[in-house]
Amino acid sequence: MKKIFLLIPAFITVCCYAQQPSQRNSQFQKIDTTNLDLKIFARTITGDETDDYERAKKILYWLSSNFEWKATDYKTRTVKEIIARSGGNCFELAKVYMAIIKDAGIGYRSIAEINIHPVTPERQETAAEMVVQKGNSYSVFGLQHNDHRWVEIYDKKTDQWQPADPSMGVIGLTDWLKARVWFGVRKTIDTSVTNQMIVPFAIFVTIEKNVIAESRSSYYLVDKFNELYDGKLSALPEWKEWTSAVNILTLPAESAFMGRENLHSYQDKISHLAEVYQRLKKSYLATEKK
Repeated sequence: MKKIFLLIPAFITVCCYAQQPSQRNSQFQKIDTTNLDLKIFARTITGDETDDYERAKKILYWLSSNFEWKATDYKTRTVKEIIARSGGNCFELAKVYMAIIKDAGIGYRSIAEINIHPVTPERQETAAEMVVQKGNSYSVFGLQHNDHRWVEIYDKKTDQWQPADPSMGVIGLTDWLKARVWFGVRKTIDTSVTNQMIVPFAIFVTIEKNVIAESRSSYYLVDKFNELYDGKLSALPEWKEWTSAVNILTLPAESAFMGRENLHSYQDKISHLAEVYQRLKKSYLATEKK
């Protein structure tokens, strides 16, 4: 049997951590990956827990607390290299999480997202250069949008797929919604990373890095968004415009992920959706205040 080698501080964190993280550790623990067995590693985190969803939760909370979010540098790393680095971008954190829960026997699927960001001309310049050099799939980030990666976990008890985002330290539909679409203070482990993600507008299940299997945009951004506010959003005059804006961008976003279309051509539609979200928020808050 392979042995797992961890430095003592990391081992203490793995064994004792069970609750939702409130912030990332200020000092990120280093793990010796020379003989790392992910099945054994997963068991050190989950302990005697037998429920798959609860085990997935413990693994996510441990990963979110102990791994640092790092900016994208366009390098390809293995799971062990990301673990040895004690961090990575959203894609790398999701990659590690999926590897651990896979070896733990937990059902999962990969999620790709595009969300509204504050307007940043420098990001558009970088994105445009990447499109010229490497193709349309790099148009998933640009002037007012950026891509993001997370995971869905299969919950046998509810027969539902539940969102799990190691970059934000959230798992479960309600927590995810309060981290991503909520009009109030967002639920997240790392505001320095997540405050820039104003609201998603395209969400897809992927079977490979850029191969789309299913759209989840309407599920999260229309149906569950409205349910989060007890159906009150659909009664607002801006709601029809919001749902239309999401639907209009679904196919172009999917085509951009698969390299068939340049999403930068839809900047006016992206800007319109960002504006509609702010009007929807303002309208709801004004209604509640009354």
